[in-house]
Amino acid sequence: MKKAILIGVPFIVLLVLVGWRYMQKTETNKALAKRSTGLKNGAVNVVLATVGPKPVSLTYEAVGTVESPYTVELSPKLTGKIVYLPDYLRQGYAVKKGQILGQLDPTETVGQVLQAQAQEAQANSTLVSAELTAHPTKENVNSQIAQGQATVDSNKADYDQVKENFEAQVQQAHSMVVDSQAKVDAAKAATNNAVASLGSANASLEDAQAKLNRQTTLYKQGFIAAQDVDDSIAAQKVAKANVDVAEGLLKSAKQNEVSVEQQLREAEDNEAIVKKTGETNIRAAWAKVVLAKAALKYAIATTNLKPAYDAQVKADKAAVDAAHGNVNQAKARLSDCNLVATIDGTVSKRNADVGTVVNAGSSILELQYLDWLYVTSAVPLEYANSVKKGTSVTMTFDSLPGLKMNATVTELSNVADPQSRQFNAQVKIDNKEGKFRPGMYARVHFLISRKTFPVAVAREAIKTSNTTGVSTATSVDKDNVAHIVTVTTGEQDTNNVQIVKGLEPGDRVVVLSYVPVRDKQKVVEGGVKKKAKAEGTNPNMPSDQTSGAGGPVPGTGQGSSSASSSPGAGN
Repeated sequence: MKKAILIGVPFIVLLVLVGWRYMQKTETNKALAKRSTGLKNGAVNVVLATVGPKPVSLTYEAVGTVESPYTVELSPKLTGKIVYLPDYLRQGYAVKKGQILGQLDPTETVGQVLQAQAQEAQANSTLVSAELTAHPTKENVNSQIAQGQATVDSNKADYDQVKENFEAQVQQAHSMVVDSQAKVDAAKAATNNAVASLGSANASLEDAQAKLNRQTTLYKQGFIAAQDVDDSIAAQKVAKANVDVAEGLLKSAKQNEVSVEQQLREAEDNEAIVKKTGETNIRAAWAKVVLAKAALKYAIATTNLKPAYDAQVKADKAAVDAAHGNVNQAKARLSDCNLVATIDGTVSKRNADVGTVVNAGSSILELQYLDWLYVTSAVPLEYANSVKKGTSVTMTFDSLPGLKMNATVTELSNVADPQSRQFNAQVKIDNKEGKFRPGMYARVHFLISRKTFPVAVAREAIKTSNTTGVSTATSVDKDNVAHIVTVTTGEQDTNNVQIVKGLEPGDRVVVLSYVPVRDKQKVVEGGVKKKAKAEGTNPNMPSDQTSGAGGPVPGTGQGSSSASSSPGAGN
């Protein structure tokens, strides 16, 4: 029994609540029906606007993509194994320019740096040696030239002296030959005299002998005295002695002649020797002159080595510079072992980890610059002359509801894409707050032109049938009676519509009503939004009420097309 009561009590309470709710709903519906009947038969509260001059902006809407201006693939310049790459370097991590993000194994590169430094030290040593020897070597060249000139002068003087001595010696030797020849002639003359004296002595001896023979015969015959014979004997002896003396003189003269002839031959030989020796000495002295001149010429020629020494020093300096460059290159390669951030940005991709052997040029990290970004969109060829740098744009972002940004075109390509026949336009946006991310989509509205038309009205005043395409407006006369009129529209934007036909300047039209307005129905102007509507803006409406144009609900931003209507749109 108790169990039945426990089950029945909640059921009864539930039935009571349902009945009470039904009765309350019925009373509410009766009140709403009564109110609706009153509104239908009475004047409608509306917001009016006056037809007159209003601006109409022609815009073009394009889909844009948020892009980073700098996307950097960080890759090593060397091939090696990654020994340092922090695990926290993942997508979304912010880095600063110059920050070391990773490192390859530097062992081999350190060795290359040490080797290059050793080569640089060797090149410096060679340069110092060349600089120390260059000046003395150049001075030695000058000394050799001076010595060579002195040797030429000395040998030339020796040559002149030898030549002069040769002439004197030849003359002296020739004088000796002449003197010897004179002596020979004198000796021959003496020999001839001796021969003559000998002949005279022989003749005297023969005469004395003949006289002695006659005296002897006569003495024997007694014709003469013995004294005469003795005298003849003495005379014969004297003649004999004279012959001996003459023979001695002749012998001596011949010996002297042989001696002086020998002297003559010796003098002639000496003259020939003096000439030959002198000529040889002259040639030798001249050869020394020629040799000295050649040495001088060579010494002078060595002056050309001075630029060579200077060039050698320059070459050694160049070798030092080259070695220093090799050191810098090796150090650069060592620094290339470090993976350094080249921009302030955010890691957007990681392609390797510690221990991976990577090739030169392989991407390890991808960085994107996010402090400011581009919104890139395409502009058709027909708007190429209207969209320029500085053209105003309005942007909204699907991923950031409610955000509306005004900006200008900052970059515009000069060449159209050959496939799409469109130009790329870029709008620079600030992203220091980090609201935007590359890859986001944006709706970009380009302001193509802005014109003021004498007959125009707020866009909410126009209704366009979805079936017939006929546009109408609700005109209010001076008695506040509504009249549905057909209108022809021209250019329009999100705020205003050009009226080509159907309304005149000064006409009042309904732009906002809380219930549909029928033809010939009385209306009452009122509401706090009257002034806003008269200016052609979009005041808020109840969320369940459509606009008078039959289009989007004012203030929602829905239903806009990719481009504003061209003149005559909405007909």
